[in-house]
Amino acid sequence: MNRRLPLLEGRAEATTRCTYCPKLCRPACPVSTVEGRETVTPWGKMRAMDELLRDVEPAEEASRAAMAWACTGCGRCRTLCLLDNPVVDTLYDGRADALANEIAPAPVSALVAGWDERRARLEADARGAGLVGEGAAVAVVPGCRAVREDPAGARRTVRAVSELGGCGAHAVGGECCGAPLWDAGDREGFFQQAARFVAAVGDRATDLVVADSGCAWTLRTLYPRFDLAPERWARVEHLAETAARHLDRLRPLDVDGTVAVHDSCRLGRGLGVYDAPRQVMERILGRAPVELPNSREQASCSGGGGLLPITRPATSRAIAAELAGEVREAGDDVGVVTTCTSSRSRLRRAGVRADDLAEWVARSLGVTGDPG
Repeated sequence: MNRRLPLLEGRAEATTRCTYCPKLCRPACPVSTVEGRETVTPWGKMRAMDELLRDVEPAEEASRAAMAWACTGCGRCRTLCLLDNPVVDTLYDGRADALANEIAPAPVSALVAGWDERRARLEADARGAGLVGEGAAVAVVPGCRAVREDPAGARRTVRAVSELGGCGAHAVGGECCGAPLWDAGDREGFFQQAARFVAAVGDRATDLVVADSGCAWTLRTLYPRFDLAPERWARVEHLAETAARHLDRLRPLDVDGTVAVHDSCRLGRGLGVYDAPRQVMERILGRAPVELPNSREQASCSGGGGLLPITRPATSRAIAAELAGEVREAGDDVGVVTTCTSSRSRLRRAGVRADDLAEWVARSLGVTGDPG
């Protein structure tokens, strides 16, 4: 056996615990729920990592390694685990080892190989949309998907943050925080991209306001873990948290129909932020938003995380369809507000009326046009 698995070797106790567990977390995993196979339950995926640590046949290595990407990183499995076993962390270590041993799935390797070209396209899009700036004490991170798919909305988000704080803010739209590289297992690439992102934020920024929950989780969790965040960053928060601190600045809107808040995986289970989006929407609506059948710690995943859309696209679509079914269960006229741009896109494709919280905040503040 020529493989070297230094990260997985440090997770041997965790993989063994799962291997001998009665699979209490089976119903929590969105991948295994829609695929209906034991091999993609948290137990099955951890068993695959455990087998990689043993002497498996070379022909089986890639199939075992692929199980590390049969995961959205949603963390829902841990809510039902009596041992609080770090399944997601273990699978992500498995991703890094698999990529280093060249047994990662082809779409993952292609993403890593094409990263420089992806960066160049993002920077060009951001500059063309006026979403690259510097010099302000507050930096707004609209998120890569927003820059690519809705640059006008991203500009409104930057203006909304300026209105909330009563001060100027600049956009950081030309450099990714590196989350896709982390999902791919490219640790070195992630560290290099993080350095580029920090440089793009600029030397004067002390506060970062992030519109996408995945970016917020990356900046609040991974950057401190690896000492990537400069000491001058006094505050890094999601836009929902910023708006919740300035509720008095939000104006109620006349809204017909019912609105529910979808707890995104990274902001909810990842950062423990559940109340802020609800407080903001209650202020804007003049009434509390309704709850989906699964919410807060048990909120359902949209299937958009962890690179699942490129490694298991059919599964990703099926997970989004399951969440769309929950929305319809809550009522025929229910619209969804989410803090995750990926979830918004996937819900819309599944036929749900879904909007990003940033758009609601902008409308409440009167930032509805686009001067740029």
